[in-house]
Amino acid sequence: MKALFLDIDGVIATPASMRKSYSMGREPENMLFDTIALMYVGRLVQRTGAKVVLSSTWREDLDSNDPLLRAIVDNLCRQLEAVGAPLFDVTPKVLGGDRSSEIGAWLDAHPCEAWAILDDRATFEQRPDVCEGRLVLIEKSDGIRQEHYLKALAALKS
Repeated sequence: MKALFLDIDGVIATPASMRKSYSMGREPENMLFDTIALMYVGRLVQRTGAKVVLSSTWREDLDSNDPLLRAIVDNLCRQLEAVGAPLFDVTPKVLGGDRSSEIGAWLDAHPCEAWAILDDRATFEQRPDVCEGRLVLIEKSDGIRQEHYLKALAALKS
């Protein structure tokens, strides 16, 4: 199996996509995600067969009883599915852990031949083994662009 660990804010939810949603009068539960970033996520999944694993804090809202939070996450899932990158799973919450320990715990339970991590923050100190050659840092103002796609593609093909 191959896994694509996906953060949301700054990766596919960019300042530009937020401004566009706001200017179009869209409610949060119908917000737009960055179309270029979504396209690259879809391409990664289609070219490599990777499964999308949500590593973002957004994963905490998947089981929310709050109808608005649930609608926002449902919108995310619909938009990922629309580009051929359906949500497969989420990383676990690790008490006192950073994002690398959460991804590491997921990998410990689901051995993968390859994986890539798309994130806009470098909070990966606890499990450097998880990130080495796999972490693709994204500038939060831009979202995923071609250079990030190519780095993630290389990690997923290794």
